Amino acid sequence: MNLSLALPLLLVVPLLGVVAIALGSAPRKTALWASWINLIPGFLVSGVVLRQGEVLYGPEVTNLREVFPVQFRLGLDGLSLPLLWLTLVVTVAAIGVARADVKRAKEYFLCLLLVGLGGLGAFLSVDLFYFFSFHEVALIPSFLLIGIWGQGDRTGAAWRMTLYLVLGSLVLLVGLIGLVWAVPETARTLDWRVLTETFRAQPIPATQQTWLAILLLVGFGTLVSLVPFHSWAPGGYASAPAPAAMLHAGVLKKFGIYGLLRLALPLTPLGWKEVSWIVGLMLAGNLLYLGLASLAQRDFRWLLGFSSAMHMGTIFLGLIGGTVLGLGGALVLMVGHGLSAALGFAVAGEVGQRAGTTWMQDLGGLAKKTPKLWFYLMIAGMASIGLPGLANFAGEILIFFGAWSDHPFLVAIAAWGVVLSSVAMLRAIRSIATGPVSSALEAKQTGDLTGIREVWPFALLTALLFLVGLAPNLILGPARPVLERLLQP
Repeated sequence: MNLSLALPLLLVVPLLGVVAIALGSAPRKTALWASWINLIPGFLVSGVVLRQGEVLYGPEVTNLREVFPVQFRLGLDGLSLPLLWLTLVVTVAAIGVARADVKRAKEYFLCLLLVGLGGLGAFLSVDLFYFFSFHEVALIPSFLLIGIWGQGDRTGAAWRMTLYLVLGSLVLLVGLIGLVWAVPETARTLDWRVLTETFRAQPIPATQQTWLAILLLVGFGTLVSLVPFHSWAPGGYASAPAPAAMLHAGVLKKFGIYGLLRLALPLTPLGWKEVSWIVGLMLAGNLLYLGLASLAQRDFRWLLGFSSAMHMGTIFLGLIGGTVLGLGGALVLMVGHGLSAALGFAVAGEVGQRAGTTWMQDLGGLAKKTPKLWFYLMIAGMASIGLPGLANFAGEILIFFGAWSDHPFLVAIAAWGVVLSSVAMLRAIRSIATGPVSSALEAKQTGDLTGIREVWPFALLTALLFLVGLAPNLILGPARPVLERLLQP
C-alpha cells in the first residue's frame, strides 16, 4: 500500500463525518468517531515522515497546468507534522468536551468538524490556493459557533472577529499573489516548494522583498492576533463556546505563524530582516500591553483570551532570532500553547457549566468542591506561565537562548512578560480554587468530573503537555532539517 494515500484520508475522514451528520446520524457520536478514526492515517503518515523526511500526495504535472495552475497536492514534513498532530488531538479533545444536549446539535458538531478539517487542509496543502482556501473555510463555522452558541456579546464578538480576519486574509491574499507574480512567467507556480527553489536561484530585489514581507506580516499577523491587530481575539475567545475556543486558539491561530515560517522566512529573507525591528515592536506590545491587560481581567475566559494573544509575542521572538534554535523553540511553543490553551478553555467551559459563571470574584473553593477539575486548572495555568517540565517552558527557553545574541533587550521584555503572565494566572487560580466554597458552586450543587467519559479529554491534553515538555526532541528531531533549509541563503 502506498502510504502517501493516507494524506488525503486525513481530509476524507472528517468530511465523511460531516456528510454522515448532515444525513441524520447521531451528531456527537459521529463526530467523535470520525476524529478518533482520523488518528489512524495520522500515525501512518507520521511513520513515513520519520523514515523519509516527507510524504507527498498529488500529481506533479498535469495537462491542465498551463491553463489552470491550481493542483490538489498535499505534503507533510518535519515542520508540519507537529501541527498535524496538534490539530488531530485538539479536535478530538474539543469534541470530547462538547455536550450532546446542546441546542441544534447537528449543526454544532458539523461546524466543529469543519473547523478541524480546515486546519488539517491548511497545514497539509502544498499549493498556495488550497493553503489559503482551507483556512478561509474554517472561518465560516468559527463565525457560526460564536454567533449561535456563544455567550455574552456573542454577535458583536463574532462579527468583530470575522471582519478582522477577513481583512487580514485580504492583505494576505495580496501578498501571496505578489509572491507568485514576482517569479518569471515561465516558472510561475502556486507550489510553495517550487517557489522556494526559484526564489533562491533568482532572488528578487530587496525593496520588493520588503514590501512582500510587510504584506505577509500584516496578513498573517492579523490571523495570529499580533498587536495592533489583536483586539478580535480576547473577546472572540471569551464569547465562544469552549470547544470552538479550543479549536481556534489551539489550532487555527497557528496557521499565521506556520505561514510566516513557510513563506516569509525562505522567500523574502532580506525583506524579513528589514522588517524585523517592526516585528520586535509589535511583539513587545503583545508581551507588555496584553500582559498588563491580563492583570486587569476579572473574568476567567477573558483572562485566557488575553493570555493566549500575549504568548504570540514570545513565538514571534523565535521567528526574528534567525537561528535554528529559536525557530525550533517557536515550533515547540506553538504546540505547547495549542495544548495549554485548549486545556484552559476546556476547564473554563466546565467551570462555567457547573457554576453558571466564570467571574473570578464569584468563584472560590474549586479545589474542595471539584478536585479533579482543580487539578486540570492547575496544569493549564502552570503550562501557561512556563513551569519546567511542561511544553511551554521547553519552547520558551529555546527561544530565549536562540534570540539572546541578537535581541537581548527583547529577551528581557519576554522574560518580564513571563512575570506578568505568572502574576495574572496565579492570582486567577487562587481566586477560583482556594478559600471557602463560593455560593455559586454551592447553589448549583456542582459535581466533579466523573468517569473516563468526562475525564479523558483533559487527561489527553495534560499527558501531551508533559510529553512534549520532557521530550521536546520529538518535535525538534524531525523539524531540524526543515528549519535549517529555511535559513539557507
